[in-house]
Amino acid sequence: MDEKELIIQLKNGNEEAFNLMVERYSKKLYYLCLKMLQNEKDAEDTVQTIFLKAYMNLSKFEEKSSLSTWLYRIGANVCTDMLRKRKKETSTSLYAMSNEEEEYALEIPDERENVEKTVLERERKEALYQAINTLKPNQKQLIVLRDLEGLSYEEIADILNMNTGTVKSGINRARKALLEKLQKNTELFS
Repeated sequence: MDEKELIIQLKNGNEEAFNLMVERYSKKLYYLCLKMLQNEKDAEDTVQTIFLKAYMNLSKFEEKSSLSTWLYRIGANVCTDMLRKRKKETSTSLYAMSNEEEEYALEIPDERENVEKTVLERERKEALYQAINTLKPNQKQLIVLRDLEGLSYEEIADILNMNTGTVKSGINRARKALLEKLQKNTELFS
């Protein structure tokens, strides 16, 4: 089923179409949420929230963009709202709590053989994600969409309902803020 037919079926309340939408887009949305929220459980919950919001607002989908762009927009907004809420509650980090309330570091797999290189790369990634986590939510959103998800400026503008120039300048400011944070860790990035 192509996207146009899928949208028609979704708007007609077809349950199979909804299941197909979930099947097609849940993985991409999960990775977007995971990159933004840095927590597997929150990412899983957020993906469900995205599909629920999409289902509840299908009648408002004007088809000016693709279905995936519309879902990304919903996802980016839900993640940004969660980050703002988190920021008010507590600071975010790459560390999470297990069910037993023990803190553990999220592992970023690295398959290279050189142990020293592996450790340095892991420390760099951890420092990078920690720095990204300290950005303002809108800056983090732009960095994740452009630099981690690899979306074009036009796609980001469509997702965030902004003009392309605003997206470019926002990404530029976000990258400068991220660079300033990373420069504090010069031994890892020299």
